[in-house]
Amino acid sequence: MPGFADIALALLLGAAGAGAGAATGRMVPLFARHEPSAEDDDAPPPPPACPHCGAAIPFLPWLPAVRVRGFARSGRCPACGERVPSSFGAAAATALLFAAVGLAVGVSGAAANPLWTAALLFFAAVGVPLAAVDIRVHRLPNALVAPAYPVAVPLVAGAAVWRHAARTPAAPGAPALAGTDLLAVLGPLGGMAGLAVLYWLLWFINPAGMGWGDVKSAGLVGLYLGFAGAGAVVAGTLAAFLCASVFGLVLLALRRATRRTPIPFGPFMLGGALAVLLAGVPSALTG
Repeated sequence: MPGFADIALALLLGAAGAGAGAATGRMVPLFARHEPSAEDDDAPPPPPACPHCGAAIPFLPWLPAVRVRGFARSGRCPACGERVPSSFGAAAATALLFAAVGLAVGVSGAAANPLWTAALLFFAAVGVPLAAVDIRVHRLPNALVAPAYPVAVPLVAGAAVWRHAARTPAAPGAPALAGTDLLAVLGPLGGMAGLAVLYWLLWFINPAGMGWGDVKSAGLVGLYLGFAGAGAVVAGTLAAFLCASVFGLVLLALRRATRRTPIPFGPFMLGGALAVLLAGVPSALTG
């Protein structure tokens, strides 16, 4: 049961998450639906742009954030000066996830491996706008997915090395980090590669049933699940497909969709991974 310090940490992170979600929520309206014509099916999706004037909004190449000074705080378009609204839902969801991270890791866990705590917070911060964009326009855009890797890979790989080094203290006089500690990165990197290959195969077999954005995001999801082990990779993947299937069946039963209605898969992929990372792997998959 969480102690007082753990609850205080959750409340503090929840407040920080509300601010982070208000900032990242401004990115959601910048992405439009991609509907290429039959004659130009290979046309790239439109770049992020102001919803008021249509001016392109540049993003940083190494961080999923807008490359406009003050945009996260004010949301003003540099071209027309109009304010891009934030999303209360994004702020609330990010706040809840940040608080859930605080409760899941606790004060002791955050102190034992601060890199993993930072990695989880980053995953929540980028996962919410990704899911929101996918729900809104059925896209997982490059401007958010690609820059997430340069941040997530060092954080998760560093957390894996930190965890292994803490579990196997070095002998007196030995280096603080041994070669076996560095091999701990194979778990996250293996999960990243394995899940990316799986989703690529699913896309290759049935491109209509799996979006290319899902394939690009699979490596990010696999990186995090791989940190928690092979059982987490399996559990997170099964959770995504199971929840998406149940959601689709409910829509069919309510006659809100047909068998050809596209369903955004990103929220289920990201949500399933976060659920496994925060709640743990089901015992049936841990042996």
